Amino acid sequence: MDRVVAGEIADFLKARISGSVRRGAVEIANILPGKPGALSFCKYEDKTAIGIIWRSASSVIICSKKLIADPLPATKTLIYVSKPRLAFSKVANKFFVQKNFISGVHMTAIVCSLAKVAKTASIGPHCVISGNVEIGESSVIYGNVSIYGNVKIGANVIINSGAVIGAEGFGYEPDEDGTLVQFPNIGGVIIEDSVEIGANVCIDRGALGDTIIRKGAKIDNLVHVAHNVVIGKNCRIICLVGIGGSVEIGDSSFVGISASIKNQKKIGKNVVVGMGAVVTKDVPDNTIVIGNPARHFATEFPIGNSGGNEK
Repeated sequence: MDRVVAGEIADFLKARISGSVRRGAVEIANILPGKPGALSFCKYEDKTAIGIIWRSASSVIICSKKLIADPLPATKTLIYVSKPRLAFSKVANKFFVQKNFISGVHMTAIVCSLAKVAKTASIGPHCVISGNVEIGESSVIYGNVSIYGNVKIGANVIINSGAVIGAEGFGYEPDEDGTLVQFPNIGGVIIEDSVEIGANVCIDRGALGDTIIRKGAKIDNLVHVAHNVVIGKNCRIICLVGIGGSVEIGDSSFVGISASIKNQKKIGKNVVVGMGAVVTKDVPDNTIVIGNPARHFATEFPIGNSGGNEK
């Protein structure tokens, strides 16, 4: 890997720097123990950070602006930012993380002749792509993904192995004798640009409308998204979440590990659904909900109450 000098990193971040601007990094590493010739970051902002930085073997360290006045080692180059983890992520993706996807269709993949796959897209081994599917520029579909018909995938989308996109939703109406009659599933799935979908995720197609994953949303492994769900821009849905039919989740919301959301509920913008929460009611914007059933953290679990929820 090419050597990246600290001055170039600081210029990219538009950040203040101390130490040699010519000191370089050829890889990224954890702050401890660190590695000579590596770039690391320190998330702490107090005396803990000072000790960690002194002990780290890394050559270039991204750290908090709040440490500028503190004595720091001259043997390292420090780059000061407001959000070290975010800055490190940007630098790593820009200079160090190689994502060399080969565009085209793997010889073992099955792609219907009616599907429209951009020339710069990558279709991995053993994928099955049905007709009436569109896959946009620079999107990457890893191996063993199944994409049913009537699915539109935008540009720069990543779908990891084992995902199933566009299968029928789970909806049945009982007849007089108890026989279950399936509700029609004639909708589709729309996945907008820059969405990332984890391994073994299942996204059902809409019943009469579409299931929609908005631009920039990130879905972790082993998540189920039912029919007609709408997930807003830049949402983060963490592993083992179950989202019921016709749920709407507003932009920039976060749904924690193993949470469940009842069908037809509306989750607002900038909402945090806590780990394992069971959402049975609509959730307004800018709210944190936790528990089973999920309740508003600030009002129904007040800080310092006798129920032990102060943590």
